[in-house]
Amino acid sequence: MKKRLALMLALVAAFLAVVGTLKVRQVKASIAQNSSFQPPPEAVTTTIAREVQWPANLTAIGTVVAVQGVTVSADLPGVVDTIAFESGRLVKEGTVLATLDSRQERAQLDAAEAQLTLWRLNFKRARELRDSGVLSQAELDRALAEQTQGEARVGEIKATIERKTIRAPFSGMLGIRHANLGQ
Repeated sequence: MKKRLALMLALVAAFLAVVGTLKVRQVKASIAQNSSFQPPPEAVTTTIAREVQWPANLTAIGTVVAVQGVTVSADLPGVVDTIAFESGRLVKEGTVLATLDSRQERAQLDAAEAQLTLWRLNFKRARELRDSGVLSQAELDRALAEQTQGEARVGEIKATIERKTIRAPFSGMLGIRHANLGQ
């Protein structure tokens, strides 16, 4: 039994050696054949150049997207009083586009400016009276505080009016208007 097993192993080993040798020769022959391989030449076509007129305009369907865009709106509520632009126009940065109704704020501004004028006069009088020794320092300080408060109130109302003025944030072409007078 051992002889048969040894004989079988010897035959299998001999078979594997013969097959391995054949495969090694095939691979070497394939490598030798591919080393002399040259790619085929490039196919080239030619044509005669001639002058042709192309159309100046081209009609096409597509989508246009702005490089820089923004939806402009006021940060305060109000009724649209004036619209100072038309869709598709070019504008420069800071151009007034629309204003909201600010009649109430303008009336408040007039009242605040009148009050400020009074407080300035009172402060001037208080300073003169303090310099002459008739008025206390506390009364002068109160008059100065009223004047400062009046200046702040005028500035606040002016800022509110300015916030109701819509300006172009950058130069460019205006898009489609979505607001009308009175909205």
